[in-house]
Amino acid sequence: MNAVVELRQPLVPPSSVSAEQAVLGALMLVPDALAKIALVESDFYRRDHRLIFRAMVEQDRNGKPFDAVTLGEHFTGDDVSPEYLIDLAQTATSAAMIRHHADLVRQKSVLRQAIDIAGRVTSGAYAGADAPILLDDAIRDLMALVKAEQGCEYTLRPALIAAMDDVDAAVAAGGKIRGITTGFERFDKRIGGWHKGDLVFIGARPSMGKTALMVNLALNAAKAGHSVGVISGEQSAMQIGQRSASSESRVHAERMRNGDIDDEAWPQLTEAMSRLVNQRVRIYDRSAPTMEELSRVARRWKQEHGIEVLFVDYLQRIRAPKAESRIDEVSEVARSLKTLARDLDIPVVCLAQVKAEVDKRNDSRPGLGDIANSDEATREADLIAFLYRDEVYKDDTNDKGVAELNVEKYRHGPTGQFRLRFHGETMRFDDMEDYGRGAF
Repeated sequence: MNAVVELRQPLVPPSSVSAEQAVLGALMLVPDALAKIALVESDFYRRDHRLIFRAMVEQDRNGKPFDAVTLGEHFTGDDVSPEYLIDLAQTATSAAMIRHHADLVRQKSVLRQAIDIAGRVTSGAYAGADAPILLDDAIRDLMALVKAEQGCEYTLRPALIAAMDDVDAAVAAGGKIRGITTGFERFDKRIGGWHKGDLVFIGARPSMGKTALMVNLALNAAKAGHSVGVISGEQSAMQIGQRSASSESRVHAERMRNGDIDDEAWPQLTEAMSRLVNQRVRIYDRSAPTMEELSRVARRWKQEHGIEVLFVDYLQRIRAPKAESRIDEVSEVARSLKTLARDLDIPVVCLAQVKAEVDKRNDSRPGLGDIANSDEATREADLIAFLYRDEVYKDDTNDKGVAELNVEKYRHGPTGQFRLRFHGETMRFDDMEDYGRGAF
């Protein structure tokens, strides 16, 4: 019996050589169109086409023409022949079609990049790579590819239309907040909740209750129906669970830790647990995670669970190993958090330590510039608020059980002071009726 040999054709990566030729030929005829197409060198499949496009960009940058004749003088050797350049110019279709052809070139490029990502996953899987890291990297790269395809360039007209659509949506909301609720009525009314793409820093000295505030904010968002992510670089998942249960049940945290639960407290705890257990809150419990690790987790949560807000505890606990100094490290983390907020289109609310020098002042309320190790945080943030409790410094204060959330920077509106009631025994923050002078 004769052996049957099955011949398989090699797979050819997606490409449109004719569209690439049409784009390059049209650019020679209408050089001004170079600024109107969103292509880069790597979008071209053929090597000679990449070289031609690179030459066009270089000529344009230097203020020189790039018709067939000048490009012919640009090349030496056998990379691109003058005859081929002339053919491109002579056979170019209407320059009015250049955007259509450029879109086709870009679509094929995106498909090739998707194949490359899939290939890296396949190779890594066969090589026995760490599965979570391999998948997280693939998700990050695919999301970046999707983001790039959404477009970044606008004229004023669509920008104004988008602004008016936003105004219409605000009117239609009838005064209801459209962002992610903080759970505090007056604060929500003032800032509209946490907004997509915003980076928020909440700074405080130790023992002010900033982690307790973060837990309250996360629970308030979750109970309003939002999917929430928490990156905890300091507290364990168990500690966050304990704070959540204490806040929700109003059973003192100390009693929970000591096992001092009587017949009255048990029903409070069990009822609180039943209310919280199915809330969409995901917790990543890792001491001092790297920024790359944090980003991988957040991107995966966005992809798999649709998180709508991310809380981070806290800025100075996140590591950026390649930074040359501590200040550079914290600055890099601040910049990366802002990028993450924009890329995932969610608010990122990050706690931050405040410099010890504020303790030596007559007024120990922190201000802008007091976030430890980073002026970059001040520049990158859309909102910066500082948590302050006078009773931490003064035993005889009239503001026992009062916490101030002092907003020192807000890109979208005015700054001011916001007052909350703090119940230290249960780690709970609530609205309070008396706002005081200068409050929102």
